[in-house]
Formats: sequence, C-alpha cells, structure tokens
Amino acid sequence: MVIKRFILVIAFIFCISYASSLGISPAIKNINFESGKQTNITFYVLDAVEGVEYDVNIRGGYLAQYSSVNTNSVVGSGSFILSINFPEKIDLPGEHTVSVSVKERPSETSFINTLVEVGSIIKTFVPYPGYYGDLSLNILDVNVNDQISVELYLINRGDNPLEIKEVYVDFVSSTGKAVKRIEFTPVTIPVSGDRYFRKYAETSGIEPGNYIATGRVSYRDITREVNRSFRVGSLFVNITNYTSSIRGDGIQRFYVTLDSMWNSPIYGAYVDVNLTNGVYSTVFRTPSIDIMPWEQKTIESYIDTENLDGYYDLYFNASYHGQSTLATGRLYIGDNYGIIIYSVSALLAILFFIALYIILKRLFFKKRR
Repeated sequence: MVIKRFILVIAFIFCISYASSLGISPAIKNINFESGKQTNITFYVLDAVEGVEYDVNIRGGYLAQYSSVNTNSVVGSGSFILSINFPEKIDLPGEHTVSVSVKERPSETSFINTLVEVGSIIKTFVPYPGYYGDLSLNILDVNVNDQISVELYLINRGDNPLEIKEVYVDFVSSTGKAVKRIEFTPVTIPVSGDRYFRKYAETSGIEPGNYIATGRVSYRDITREVNRSFRVGSLFVNITNYTSSIRGDGIQRFYVTLDSMWNSPIYGAYVDVNLTNGVYSTVFRTPSIDIMPWEQKTIESYIDTENLDGYYDLYFNASYHGQSTLATGRLYIGDNYGIIIYSVSALLAILFFIALYIILKRLFFKKRR
C-alpha cells in the first residue's frame, strides 16, 4: 500500500512538472489603435503534448468585445489567430487590453488540479488628443574613464505629429553642479511613431560619485522631462563597520564590513588588522572575499582574546586589486561587556516607563478632582 502511494505521488509530481512547461508566444503584444481596421495576430502554442487538445479562450479586457479567434481549440503545438476589429472611435485614450489563453482540456486520465493554463496579453494604445510625448531615459552605472551609454526614448502618444525643437540630456552632480550636456538632432515623430536618441558620453572631467541625468524634449510650447540617477565608480573599497566589543575568553568572531565604490567585481579583497594598546600588539588577516559592483559585504574572521582585557586601538589595511584603504578604530575586550550594556539599557528603559506611568497617573487623578 505504501509503495502504491509513493508511485502515485511521484507520478503526480511528474505530471505537474510536465504540464507546467506549456507556453504561448508572443506572451505580450503591443499594437496601435487603427480606426475601423482589422488586426490579426498569430499565436503559437509551445511545448505542448502531442495529441492533447487545448481550449483557446478570450479571457477579457476592454477590447474583448471587438475580438475573435479562428478556432476554439488546438491539438499539440499548434497555432491560432486572434482578430481585433477596431471600431471607428474609442472615446477613452490610453492603454486598452485583451487577453487570450490556452488550457489543457480535461480527460479521463487527467489528475485533479494538474491542468495548466497559459495566457497572453495584447496591449493597444489609443492616442491622446493633441500633442503628447511619452519619454523615458536609460543610463547605466559606469567607472571612471568608461563611456556612459545614454539612451533617450520618445513615443508619440498624441493624435498629431511631434515636431521636436530641442532634445538633450544634462548630467548634474549630487551637489547640484552641472557637469555635462549631451545634445541630439531634432526630428519629427509621426502619430504612433517613436524614436531612440542614443549617444556615448565620455567621463573625462567627471569625478566619481552620484549623478542625476535629466532628459528633456520640447515641441510646440511643451517640454517633457525625465530623470534617472547613475553612479560613476572609482576603484575604492571603504571600511564602513567593524566589531567594537567582544568577550575576552578565547577565540572570538571578529567582523569587518567593506563597501565597494567600483562598478566592476573586485576579487580577493582582504583586511589586515593590527590590534595594539601600546604594550601588546598583534596582527591578523581576514579571509579574502569577492565583492560585486557597489556591494557591501562583511568578512568574518577570528581573534584569540585569551588574557586580553580593556581597550585596544585598531588599524585596518584593506587590500584589493593593487590598492589599499586605511582606517582606524577601537575595540573593547572584556567579559560580558555586551550583556552589561544591554542590561543597563533595559534598566533605564524600565525606569523611564515607570516614571512616565507615575506622572500620567497623577495627572489623571488631578483631572478627576
């Protein structure tokens, strides 16, 4: 009996995994509204089981009332056509959708709840009245001396052509200082048309840090604007945190946190830690780690605190790709130091709430009188 149940479970899992590979292409389709015209879209059923029948359905959306399919089912990895008969006018501008799906048809051998259904969304954009441009900006983080890839994308979402007067991207530092301007050649974008404005900008004269890129496009008396932040990296790893107190009874964990300012991976970074109080001194090295671009990462290492007690000065030397970062700190080594701090903090908190309770209680009784 147990063996039969085990086989049933394995078969059930296998069927779910097998059915879930079903797909449909395209998964998303973007089209433009065309007054009074018909648009036909061919969909392909992918990774279907040969000989199995799949139902084709229109699931909904505003445009479902104008849509139809050329077949209600497909067998195996077949195809079907969705037709949208656009009306002469749609009063509400913006994005409208219709969705279609394919679903395995139940059979006598089908497991309950293992039938899979996949769908696709068709997005249709109805132009806004007048002049309307939809603007987006794509810009990636770079390192010093790299080229900055700038991509400004404009879609005409209005029902009139856009005669562009001016198009450019400004770089501004985190302090508000204007750093660079990238200008593009103005063009005219027809109704439902789009245009990519692409260029590479040099980082010469740009210091490492955080920046804002602002893209602007003007047409008629309208100016559209979009902002994106980006970073210019330098080969620098900052030491941002470390263990400041540990117990003094043997081998203890010691942590150092590194923060990369570089837009590329840094491999094999490590930290040499010098611990001294003027009389006693020791140096230990942390394990090496790999740090991904702009990543903050903590290294765990160990220190022998036997016979050590009190405050010690720390001198850090982080090494990476032939560079180094120096930092200093303080470490307290003592028995149950952390517990003492937490206990004192908890006691102060309790005393505060007791005092607050007494004050509020007295105020309450005064008002009652």
